[in-house]
Amino acid sequence: MLDSGSGVVAAAVAEMDIIIFEDNIKYDPWVIVVLAFSLVLLVVLGILFYVDAYDSDIFPGESAAESRTSAVVLFASAVFLLATYWLVLPRKIAVSQDGIIIKFSGFKWKISFETIKSISATRGIIVWWAHSWITSYGSQIEIVRRHRLKIRISPTRRDQFLEYANKALADWKKSHSA
Repeated sequence: MLDSGSGVVAAAVAEMDIIIFEDNIKYDPWVIVVLAFSLVLLVVLGILFYVDAYDSDIFPGESAAESRTSAVVLFASAVFLLATYWLVLPRKIAVSQDGIIIKFSGFKWKISFETIKSISATRGIIVWWAHSWITSYGSQIEIVRRHRLKIRISPTRRDQFLEYANKALADWKKSHSA
């Protein structure tokens, strides 16, 4: 028997999604290289300006104060870039009983089956008419939504994800068509 506070527990359970299938996001090696290159470039330039300010004259036209400022700006930019990667790059994608959930490091985005027309495999480049998190050229899916932008993302096990997602979408449509 539940006590009088069980209404809160029942409400919390009702808001939880039952995850049917969860998968990681696939990152191709070229994507990792591109992301890492920009970060490494900022750090290396920051180190060079730091060394220029305190030890040797790497950049002859720069004063020590300008080099210190440049080093601080470049290191701060590297930290900002890391924070941006952490915030906007997806980590996981899941199929729940009533939608698709894209999990980021700091938050999650739930796309309800009510707004989804179809989920299918796709190929191609980044497009302007979709929310694109294409991190693998060969493992893309496209979620077509009603009256909204499409979503493109790259699960690690694309075929398995599509199987679970399309079955969950069909089941949801059957249960909500009456």
